[in-house]
Amino acid sequence: MSRLDSVVYLIAKAPRPGASKTRLCPPLDTAQAAALARAFLLDSLDTVLAAGCAARIMCRDDGECAALRALVGEVAPVALQDGHGLGDALESSFRQGLSEGFAAAAVLGADSPTLPAALIREAFAALRGGSDVALGPTDDGGYYLLAATATHPRLFRNMVWSTSSVAAVTLERCRALGLRVHLLPRWYDVDDAAALDQLLADLRQTPGRARHTRAALIASGHLRPPSSQSVADGVLA
Repeated sequence: MSRLDSVVYLIAKAPRPGASKTRLCPPLDTAQAAALARAFLLDSLDTVLAAGCAARIMCRDDGECAALRALVGEVAPVALQDGHGLGDALESSFRQGLSEGFAAAAVLGADSPTLPAALIREAFAALRGGSDVALGPTDDGGYYLLAATATHPRLFRNMVWSTSSVAAVTLERCRALGLRVHLLPRWYDVDDAAALDQLLADLRQTPGRARHTRAALIASGHLRPPSSQSVADGVLA
């Protein structure tokens, strides 16, 4: 299995003022939050492509599909999930990706714009090395990435999402199924003002990362433009 045999599905909603990233309001207004959600998605796509993987976007309905296709153009196909809710979106990603003939698939949240591409590469390397699942936990108890070589519906069905126990329950279910799990380094997603502060600190330290997110935060006045030398020093890992 090479990385080109692997596909990553970004679970995304169309960015819309008043509906996107509302927990970031304040300090952002609704238009700025929607612009940041758009930037997060575009940077997440850049990260998947930098990892050497095929990229797809999974969305929940026809309206979302049309809006997301208009946003990403030909960068990545947009797929429509079967069923309703996050669990069905995740399960649909594995079913659709593996049915396309990819040797492995992953689901990735679209709100970790500074995530290093190296972590995606590590996930698929672990699967090539014999792991059944690679899981990347987030600081808030969820996970930013789950990769596997097969669809495991029990990991997604009857799960209470958006809680601090999602990653732990997923690991328990993996153990119950006898799956070999590779645990990736912890990362963070940007859902509230504290995580936004962490993002701003990261962007100041790594000026070459997350170009779309950086531009959105500069436009909103929450980040200063970097010097030309700082940009030259930044690297997408």
